[in-house]
Amino acid sequence: MLITLETNIDNMNPELYGDLLTLLLDAGAKDAWLIPIIMKKGRPAVTLKVLLDKDLLSLVSKLIFTHTTAIGLRYSPVGRVTCQRQIVAYNIDGQVIHVKEASYEGQVVNKSLEYEDLKRAAKAWNLSVKLAEYKVRKYISW
Repeated sequence: MLITLETNIDNMNPELYGDLLTLLLDAGAKDAWLIPIIMKKGRPAVTLKVLLDKDLLSLVSKLIFTHTTAIGLRYSPVGRVTCQRQIVAYNIDGQVIHVKEASYEGQVVNKSLEYEDLKRAAKAWNLSVKLAEYKVRKYISW
């Protein structure tokens, strides 16, 4: 079973959030994100949300309590619908570009270019990343 774990944080250095999200994902969370909110008395804050398997609840809770100023967490069961995914490698003008293809009920519904591959190819081709993306999309059937 999947759960969503969340907490509101209004008293933490925002520079710490990037490493926190990486830490949570490296620990096995399916996803982790921040939502800007306004709390009582007009204080700016964020809601930290983490999607995880229930068996990771204790570990992820400990990480959040250790690496944030949170002193309480909420969690609830959550269902989800996902696409089947596969990574396809294309060799385009000497550069390997990985593309994540997402399918639903047997039909490809999305293709997403791997940004780091695109950035590397753009440099090799002496193009902007935007123009490299246009070039790659011409080679890939949609």
